[in-house]
Amino acid sequence: MTAITHTALVAALALAAACSNAANPDPDAPVPDAVPPIDAVVADAGPDARTTLRILVINEVAAAGTPTDWFEVVNATTAPIQLSDFIFVDVADDFVKARPLTAGTLAPGARHVQDVSDAQNGFGLGGDEELWLYRASDQMLSDGVDWVEGASPAGGSFARIPDIFGPFTTVTPDTRGAPNQ
Repeated sequence: MTAITHTALVAALALAAACSNAANPDPDAPVPDAVPPIDAVVADAGPDARTTLRILVINEVAAAGTPTDWFEVVNATTAPIQLSDFIFVDVADDFVKARPLTAGTLAPGARHVQDVSDAQNGFGLGGDEELWLYRASDQMLSDGVDWVEGASPAGGSFARIPDIFGPFTTVTPDTRGAPNQ
């Protein structure tokens, strides 16, 4: 809801309340509930409506990778970023289990492929799985994806088409480190 629409709605409710009070001058009459501020409505939307930063975007996931599982991220900003400033995990908000991305600088629009294995990270990526990417300093969600069994098959991947902003789809073969097709 825009600020103008919100202001118009508040003004209309105030006018309606004034008119109804004029018809019933009883000072103890119930007053209509006030319209909550926009921020309160957004804040009360629940955990599924959290803000997503989209600094680093998950672009492709190979959950049946050979020899290891992997995922690709793309820097969706216009400035270089430090990969080690971000953590990833296969369970939403499980920061105890989360692991940092490999150290390095990622240029705007550049890709980084992160290998994931039980031995290396304490978890792998499964057939019916999810992957979450957070900024480490404040644990703000940068991006996330959840896929169903078979969406990231052996030899293929679950990838955004087009890159960065497109919806995820199953692709075969995978496009590790290259534009998704």
